[in-house]
Amino acid sequence: MTRIRLLVCGAALAVALMPLAALAADETTDHLQAELANGDAQFVLAQQDAQALQAQADRAAANDRMIAVLRSEAMRQKELNLVANGRAMEEIANALANAARADGDLNARNELAIAQIKAASLIAIADANLANGIMLAQTKGRTDEEANSRAQSNFLHQLANFISGQQAELNMANSKEIGQNMADAIHTPAIAQEQNSEAMGADELLVADVDLAAGEIAAASDVSSEGGTAAAAELAHAASSRHNSHVRAGVP
Repeated sequence: MTRIRLLVCGAALAVALMPLAALAADETTDHLQAELANGDAQFVLAQQDAQALQAQADRAAANDRMIAVLRSEAMRQKELNLVANGRAMEEIANALANAARADGDLNARNELAIAQIKAASLIAIADANLANGIMLAQTKGRTDEEANSRAQSNFLHQLANFISGQQAELNMANSKEIGQNMADAIHTPAIAQEQNSEAMGADELLVADVDLAAGEIAAASDVSSEGGTAAAAELAHAASSRHNSHVRAGVP
């Protein structure tokens, strides 16, 4: 509607200016008054059109800003969701990783307990055999039985010490390593995913800022092109025609 009024106004201005060229010799009072009235009317119409253009530009600018804000908020919400999900998954994975480590520690303690039970059983057997050998040597003079029992006892004690010492430590370390490996397998990907989510969130936040900036640029363009340039051109044209009519009529 505003564009049609612009065309009508432009045509009317052209018609209003035609007498200046075609009827330059017509200087009658009635004719000059008619030109004066026509110039004033066209100027008022141009002012109305300029106001309409400005209002239209303001609405377009407001729409551009609102669209930019909505898109920006959507990107910001997406950023928050990405970061929140990444952190939540990392927290869950961390809890599972801790459970895997705790399970490894429990298995290590079980390995130590089992080793100590085995060692205690061997020592009990060694001590019983030694006592039996000593009894046979004392009661029946079988000194070889005592020597053999002592040798077996020494061997079983050494074996018990190995089982409850070095072997138990190896088994415990292996259980803890298995638990740690399981924890790493659970937690490490979650940490990488959290970092990736934060990076993606940062990208979405950047897009949100870009959308806001683009909305401001579009709004400024609306106000400048429609509300400024077009309205100024129409007002300038109408003002020029009005000025000419005032000069010809001798009116300030």
